[in-house]
Amino acid sequence: MQDDKKISKKLAKHPFWGLILMVILTVILTWLIPAGQYDRYVNEAGLTVVDPSSFHYVENNPAGIADMFRSFYYGFTKAAGVMGAVSFVGGAFGVLKGIGILNAAVVGLTHKMRNKPFYLLAGTVMLAIALHHSFTGFRELDVVFVALMIPICLEMGYDTMTGAGVVLLGSTVGFTCALANPFFTGIAHEIAELPMYSAMWFRGMVMLTFLLIGLLYINSYAKKVKADPTKSITFALEAESRARFIRGTNSDEAGADQLTTREKVAGCSFLIVFAYMVFGCIKLGFGFAEVAACFFAMSLLTGFIAGKNLNEICYLFTQGIADILVAIYIIFFARAILVLMEDALIIDTVIHFLSQFVIGSSSVLSAVIVFILQCLINFFIPSGSGQAVITMPIITPLADMGGITRQVACLASQLGDGITNYIYPTNGGLLATLAVAGLSYAHWAKFAWKIILLMVILCAVFVAGAQMIGLML
Repeated sequence: MQDDKKISKKLAKHPFWGLILMVILTVILTWLIPAGQYDRYVNEAGLTVVDPSSFHYVENNPAGIADMFRSFYYGFTKAAGVMGAVSFVGGAFGVLKGIGILNAAVVGLTHKMRNKPFYLLAGTVMLAIALHHSFTGFRELDVVFVALMIPICLEMGYDTMTGAGVVLLGSTVGFTCALANPFFTGIAHEIAELPMYSAMWFRGMVMLTFLLIGLLYINSYAKKVKADPTKSITFALEAESRARFIRGTNSDEAGADQLTTREKVAGCSFLIVFAYMVFGCIKLGFGFAEVAACFFAMSLLTGFIAGKNLNEICYLFTQGIADILVAIYIIFFARAILVLMEDALIIDTVIHFLSQFVIGSSSVLSAVIVFILQCLINFFIPSGSGQAVITMPIITPLADMGGITRQVACLASQLGDGITNYIYPTNGGLLATLAVAGLSYAHWAKFAWKIILLMVILCAVFVAGAQMIGLML
């Protein structure tokens, strides 16, 4: 019994632990924050938008104990789309891993990059992830990229955080700057009556700046860890990480050339379908259903070409899902918080309170305040599309009254939504990715707080600069 207590004290905080506490805190807030609502109507484009002058208080509807426990189920049902897509992602990579293609690809890339500067590998991967997220908004694929990048970094002599950092910093840059993200940028521009994805040149400038400082940051950390492994933030986890991600592969003995011709063709088929999926996200309007379908097609096609029968493919597929099951469940635990706020009718009250700080200052200061407000609002509404639909009809007229150009209002809102997704402990996508990496939120916060803070400050600077030049198109 005494040994059990010692083991219990050594256990890292489970991702559910913090989310459950946040659910409890949200229940308390539903008793402290009065209920309020804006009137909504469907516009000509078919979007449900808010009448910014219609806020009114309504009868309070605080959450009870039963509501708290029910919120997890309703969070599950409302997050079913993204959870389903992530499940198929895990299953597909379970097949790829089980065949041996994933391991061989990791080792092959490691051999090619072994004698080259780390910044070449990190820069290439970060740019690819940033561009993908910038055009598709599917940051849920971070759970895929992190499972690929960590073993490469471990084989090259770095640590788990290096691999996760490359992926998450690339993701931060792409999702925050979003050249053409349909989930926030597209909706915000439509509501603000701007040309779709206009001022892309300015967001591209922001993205290149963030990519550069992100690359410098991760390169500095990687060099420090390689010179002295004890300086690793995840030093205590490295033995476990190597056992989990490398699975006993010896990089001096294994390589991509160990794959049979049939397995190489199978790997190429996976990449072809994956490329089609990315094209579909950018050009064909793919949603979670199509993404899940592509990954399931990858699973079957890759498995059959590699010589696996249907029964073997099914076992590999379910093993892949099992590997990321905690990550999948984190998503609906986080969504439960939003369910409680929606049912208690306190979201509009929070937005109404925050929105009052925009009017009455200089246009440059007001633009920065819009950015700060979106940073705060994103804590309560972690859905980018949901946040855009709810807040942009309010922010747009406020911007007009405060002398802020509508383009700057959209930019400030987008940056505020994007950057905070990578530091708030209630964001399901971030926690899911960390769970796949085997990292706690505390590990990520210790690594990322400086670079995220710098990016937040730079976001405010870019917003102020955009207002100074009267950014429109």
